[in-house]
Amino acid sequence: IRETFGEEYIPKYGWSIDPFGYSPTMAYLLKKYGFKGMLIQRVHYAVKKELALHRQLEFLWRQTWDDEGEHDIFTHMMPFFSYDVPHSCGPDPEVCCAFDFARLPELNREKYKPRKCAWGTQPEIITEANVKEKAMSLLDQYRKKASLFRSNAVISPLGDDFRFDTTVEAKAQFENLQLVFDYLNDNIPGVSIQFGTLSDYFDAVIGTFDPPILKGSFFTYADQNEDYWSGYFTSRPFDKALGRR
Repeated sequence: IRETFGEEYIPKYGWSIDPFGYSPTMAYLLKKYGFKGMLIQRVHYAVKKELALHRQLEFLWRQTWDDEGEHDIFTHMMPFFSYDVPHSCGPDPEVCCAFDFARLPELNREKYKPRKCAWGTQPEIITEANVKEKAMSLLDQYRKKASLFRSNAVISPLGDDFRFDTTVEAKAQFENLQLVFDYLNDNIPGVSIQFGTLSDYFDAVIGTFDPPILKGSFFTYADQNEDYWSGYFTSRPFDKALGRR
């Protein structure tokens, strides 16, 4: 990357939303290769609840053997069940799903398995008639999510598996959300909302507060009840050995 595009295009922030648990070795390696921060998602739900209770979902991830913090890396843990749109804008998936415009009925008429919300809500095209109601509903979710963190910036990822594979979807997501963003920016004091990158978020947050220090790993992962994902490591050993050859 450095030789082809230049130093300014070297990644500085890690995006790791779908491994089933996390080893501190990953944090160590990213720090070693110059990363300034990382975002993670699949962590045991009880751990998330405990960290959210104390507003510790953003922390310095420290190696157990590092007494001085030489290898610390700033880490953001997504607070909710998943990384998809229904679980990204705030704590209420039935509300957030209505802002996943890839699920618009107009975009799903010809599909064998149309994308629908599982909570009885569906997105609607944003118009002058509904923009205020929709904007305030989304802002309420952002504020609830913000209450779990210590900075005054919120990140709300927009995507899912196998998304943005057509310009039609990308246009629907951008144009409808931009109308919501414009309303909030023009009418709600103290609110500034925009599309951005992971770097934009970390640049806005790092250095604005003193993060807590956390040591250890995030194994084993469970997303609900006693549903542990340990089989990821223990099942099908022959296939895994074959895949490593």
